[in-house]
Amino acid sequence: MVVHTSDRAAIIVAGGVGYSVAMTSKMLASLSKKRGTVKVFVFSRMNPREGTFEYYGFSSPQEYDLFKILTSVSGLGPKTALGVLDSVEPRHLQEAVANGDAQALRTISGIGIKTAQRLIVELADKLDNISFGKDGSNARFDIHSQAIEALISLGYSQVQAKEALRGINSSDLGDLVRKALQNLAS
Repeated sequence: MVVHTSDRAAIIVAGGVGYSVAMTSKMLASLSKKRGTVKVFVFSRMNPREGTFEYYGFSSPQEYDLFKILTSVSGLGPKTALGVLDSVEPRHLQEAVANGDAQALRTISGIGIKTAQRLIVELADKLDNISFGKDGSNARFDIHSQAIEALISLGYSQVQAKEALRGINSSDLGDLVRKALQNLAS
């Protein structure tokens, strides 16, 4: 449950404990309009210097995955990765990396020429397997995620749900869950 938002983070209460979760300005703007229960994908990391945990929140599994990929780039910390997500659409980032366009990446706050070149080199292979375009592939990913959640709510583990959905291609959530349940029953 969101209890407060600021310009950089939201206070989210989960299990009776409040957590300060850093987010993009787009997500914070959408959360400031909502009160009550919300769905946030949270990445947690221990800050070794301070011995504290830091939390970063995202609106979708794709955004969460992209954040993890960005933080895997040497020299790119979580705050800069969050700034990248705040500054550029994921598909535009993917296009700039694919085209080797360091100038486009330099327009992102906190990214200099060396970091832009490092992003191109280190992300080239990692972003190939993720689709951020408008071709409907994100919709399939979202339906797949919803099917996993549905199976978990029925009492199956995440591992069982993923295994049951393996190899099933359908754009209908009900059909996807039905076929997965058949796989689980056999």
